[in-house]
Amino acid sequence: MELPAAFDPIVNAPRWQKVVIGLVPLVLIGAGAYFLLLKPLEDRMTATRAKHASLQTELNQNRAIAADLARFRREAAELEKKLEALKEKLPTEKETPPLYRTLSDAATQSGLAVSLFQPREPRTREFYSEIPIVLNAEGGYHQLGEFLERVAGLPRVVTLAEWKLTGQLRQQYAMKAELILATYMYRPVGSVPPPKPGAAPIPKPPAPAGTAK
Repeated sequence: MELPAAFDPIVNAPRWQKVVIGLVPLVLIGAGAYFLLLKPLEDRMTATRAKHASLQTELNQNRAIAADLARFRREAAELEKKLEALKEKLPTEKETPPLYRTLSDAATQSGLAVSLFQPREPRTREFYSEIPIVLNAEGGYHQLGEFLERVAGLPRVVTLAEWKLTGQLRQQYAMKAELILATYMYRPVGSVPPPKPGAAPIPKPPAPAGTAK
């Protein structure tokens, strides 16, 4: 079967031209296959790799967060134990009046002559309230040391915030002590401040033996 006359230029063309003419459809088919089939697959693979890398990064971050969370939980549990232990040493609102009496009795039992025992208005902090206590007394250095030793041995926290000692000549007592003690009350965040303390009565010294009451 003879080809139509229109194909004569191709049939009679040089060999290299025939090769070029034959390769053109293959190139077109290959380009079409690449842009229609391979290019979308390549784009999907690139997007998949990027998503995989992003997920891997997120996974590593979540693992680090999980490890930190476990550590934070351990630290929070330890802090909670320390807080509970500290709260046991801080007086509650109901325990502050008996604590005032205990401090006043400790001063008297140590041999100090108390002239002023006055709790002041609490100083509100973030997690606790600080209650200053003014104590003025006269006595000897030994009596003052015994009083401070009694204060240090109390089950509730009481600290010596400020102190001033003045020597007295030709007086019944060798010195005058002006002290500011402080106790602390646990205060949960958002709770109302404790009420202002009233003046604690000065204990009367014990009557000498054999005297009428």
